[in-house]
Amino acid sequence: RLNRCKVIVRPGVGYDGIDIAAARERGIPVCNVPDYGTTEVADHAIAMMLALRRGIVGYKQDVANGKWQESGQFCFHTHPIKDLAGSVLGIFGEGNLGQGVADIAKAFGMKPVFAAHKGVDGLGPLYTPFDEVLETADIITLHCPLMDATRNMIAMPEFRKMKKKPFIINTARGGLVNEADMVQALDEGLISGIGFDVLTKEPPAPDQPLLKVMDRPNVIITPHVAWASLEAQTECWRQTVDHVNAFFAGQPKNLVT
Repeated sequence: RLNRCKVIVRPGVGYDGIDIAAARERGIPVCNVPDYGTTEVADHAIAMMLALRRGIVGYKQDVANGKWQESGQFCFHTHPIKDLAGSVLGIFGEGNLGQGVADIAKAFGMKPVFAAHKGVDGLGPLYTPFDEVLETADIITLHCPLMDATRNMIAMPEFRKMKKKPFIINTARGGLVNEADMVQALDEGLISGIGFDVLTKEPPAPDQPLLKVMDRPNVIITPHVAWASLEAQTECWRQTVDHVNAFFAGQPKNLVT
């Protein structure tokens, strides 16, 4: 219906919601805006790691429910607490976001490793084999795009390889993880908990599997806001307008078609 459309600029990184083939067929260039929100998303991912490893959600609820007040103890220790320092952080996605998380993780004394792409060998010394990361990581954090090769990248076969029962963090895209399988993995104790800012369908439908486990202290769901600081929103729209102006000046930026 967009008979006069000259260009589509996606104000964000992911463009899986745009029919690229249809745009190409109609000669409509598509651009994205990838260079914003890196610090914000990395901060959000690290914040989720801290909250889960320190048991903060469970302790907050215990105090709200009066359990500490009733305990008669100065230290009410009801949820496991582990340090970030010394833990292995498996990073899936080696772009700006993955690299940003790795930099912060090092400051916390973590050991970041980048997972090789699933089913791909020979990517070079930066990468650790996909299955090895599943087996050795204390925390797994996702920072890769959603495409055919990454959809349901982590499902029950992968959960069963996670020997260290890691926390799973996803601030990238819903659909990278099979959500029904993830609930089963939580129920079976194959993973220690999850921190998700993205879901397969947003906003979630009533039958979304993760809504059934929202009350658990080892589950954190936020509504796709990892990127959404005031500073990041301002920069995103500044770049979006810049991309439109660049296109009409004959110098398009960040073309994805």
